Amino acid sequence: MPILLFFIVHKKIYTMQPSTKNDLLYLLGILESIGKIERYTMPCTTADDFYYFNEQLNFNASLNLMANIGELCAKISQELKDKYPDVEWQKAKDLRNRIVHDYAGLNIYIVFKVIKTELPILKEQVEQIIKEELLLNTFDSEEIKVAQNSTFYSYIDFKKLLTIR
Repeated sequence: MPILLFFIVHKKIYTMQPSTKNDLLYLLGILESIGKIERYTMPCTTADDFYYFNEQLNFNASLNLMANIGELCAKISQELKDKYPDVEWQKAKDLRNRIVHDYAGLNIYIVFKVIKTELPILKEQVEQIIKEELLLNTFDSEEIKVAQNSTFYSYIDFKKLLTIR
């Protein structure tokens, strides 16, 4: 991780107060996790394919990333959650709890369905939130530039994020 991004991430994590100004890194983390999950599921057309593909490495990595998404959604400020009530923040957190606490009891068909139908919706919503909050100057445009130049965020389409419609 480049030193500047490392400093921003660690400074924010350890000194964060609930505020929409701190939400950008969480939202970028959600997009990065979704991007990786999309990559890991790309060669699979069915839940069974996904589960058995690559000796379950992609399946297990995707579950870990889905748990991360739920964790990040839980950290989003209440102000931002209230501003964007159509986003299923609680549902993502609940899925995280299910993955972490009932790993062996997960239904692979439901997991695959969530990945293929729910995550694209969440991705679109998060991208839209970032665009809107950048336009409103709620988010620091310098942070997005640092993130864009970071090798950490390699699964985010920054051109799409920074394009104004």
